Amino acid sequence: MMRYISKIFITLTLIGAASDLLAQNSTSTFKPFLEHRILAGFNFGATAPMGFPNTIRAIDGYWPEFSPTLGYELSVRASQKWGAAIGVKLDFKGMGIKDEVQYFHTIITVQDGSSTGTFEGTFTGKNKTIARNAYVTFPISAVFTPNNNWRFSLGGYMAWKFSANFHGTVSDGYIRNGGPTGEKVIVDEATFDFSSEVRNFDVGFQGGAERRVGKKLSVLGNLAWGVRPIFPSDFQGLDFPLYNVFLMLGVSYKI
Repeated sequence: MMRYISKIFITLTLIGAASDLLAQNSTSTFKPFLEHRILAGFNFGATAPMGFPNTIRAIDGYWPEFSPTLGYELSVRASQKWGAAIGVKLDFKGMGIKDEVQYFHTIITVQDGSSTGTFEGTFTGKNKTIARNAYVTFPISAVFTPNNNWRFSLGGYMAWKFSANFHGTVSDGYIRNGGPTGEKVIVDEATFDFSSEVRNFDVGFQGGAERRVGKKLSVLGNLAWGVRPIFPSDFQGLDFPLYNVFLMLGVSYKI
């Protein structure tokens, strides 16, 4: 975790050093000033692996869950074009997916009448997963403002989870209990719920662009790319890591 944070702040330090050099070349009459913004929008993306695992054979459907974001940003313009910003946001990140899997390692719960059984092994069949996680996010950015209409930012973020929901169903298949050579158990439908296993802390890179459309109003897009898997390394419910990768589309209002 610390190496990811170090990479973020090393990047920001280099950008900040370049900003200082440019600021020294600006006119001596420029005076640094603060800007305050309210941000609002929606997150679109996925909690997904980096690459396509060979255990996922086909994607049958994807949809974004209702994922609003609301935040506040404080920025300082250190020169005509360069500055820095820090903010705080309530971030909801959600999506749903249907896919077909083969030899997919997981843990499922099967309800058979009044009895319940839990199996861990490799599942082959259909899968439906819904993720709805919510975070308090703190973005830190270097900011470049080339003119009065455009504004660009690049930096990192740290986020703390305050709500997690990661669950789904599997169906129309079978699970090899214990592993690929284990007992074959036919599964008409079963459930899984890994909400309690989602990590409390997320970290990553983020950057975006903003276009002014009014005196104080702008439209914006901001991509946040997590570099820490949402589940711990000893988690047995999946055999590949998942990361939060979401694009926020929305507006900002300068106050």
